[in-house]
Amino acid sequence: MAETIIAVTPAGRKHYLELLRHYVCPDPSIAEWHLWDNCRTEDDRIYLERLASEESKVRIIRVDRADGTNRSINKFYAFCVDENAFYIRIDDDVVYLPKGFAQRLYEKASAEKQRYIWWSPLVINNAVSSFLVKHFSQVEIPEAITCQCFDQIGWMDPFFAESLHKKFLQALEQGTPDRFCVPDFAVSLSRFSVNCIGFFGSDVKSLGPDFCPRDVDEEEWISAVLPARLHRPGCVVGSLVVAHFSFFTQEPELLETGLLERYYKIAGLTPAAYKIRRRPFRQRLVHFAWEMKRNLARS
Repeated sequence: MAETIIAVTPAGRKHYLELLRHYVCPDPSIAEWHLWDNCRTEDDRIYLERLASEESKVRIIRVDRADGTNRSINKFYAFCVDENAFYIRIDDDVVYLPKGFAQRLYEKASAEKQRYIWWSPLVINNAVSSFLVKHFSQVEIPEAITCQCFDQIGWMDPFFAESLHKKFLQALEQGTPDRFCVPDFAVSLSRFSVNCIGFFGSDVKSLGPDFCPRDVDEEEWISAVLPARLHRPGCVVGSLVVAHFSFFTQEPELLETGLLERYYKIAGLTPAAYKIRRRPFRQRLVHFAWEMKRNLARS
């Protein structure tokens, strides 16, 4: 029996979800969209209810004591146990998916089902993906990025993320996003930000709680510990390119750049309203000093 493709999203912020909705709901290959209610505000939770009433594919998944933190996400994997399903976990701030994305990721995974435990597209604004773009794509990245999930530039620096997004948006506008493509790469013994990964429900069911125990760091476990234990690495599918907007280290600055509005424009949508959550002045001052130090080191 062919697997059913189910998108799952740790849900929260409506100004991102309204954009992701544009890509997920019209996709004929995606049978259902499960929104994991890990909202931090009641306003976002109300939005989930409205989205579920408007879109037949949407199901809201809830667990006890979800508090909006990453640690709550572990509990939701218990709902990914359909043996005939291929699940794609997509962060709520993934702001671009190419046409036919879900089917293409599923077909790649089906051909390599026994070799890997999960599959990720190449993700714009993902530190390890940025390392791959720097060294293996046609896109020039002058920054000295390391192949580490928490790289100070690839994960922390909003100015680098802004520059990368602008390059990708320009490529989309010019019809040349394939310039970012790289060969496929296995991910093993290394943490990887799971902004957008696909996995089979049959694996989750057979492994039970060991797929993602409740008392572990979800990303560390799924991207590094689980592949090492199973001797089945993850795989970055370099011919599939998606865009992830920001990490918390970058978000306040990136929301002031107009980049999110440009992604809405690419999708042919009117931007959703949102509030910018400014960092405390002390944090912004420390970040500015760190950025000045980095720029001086370059010169």
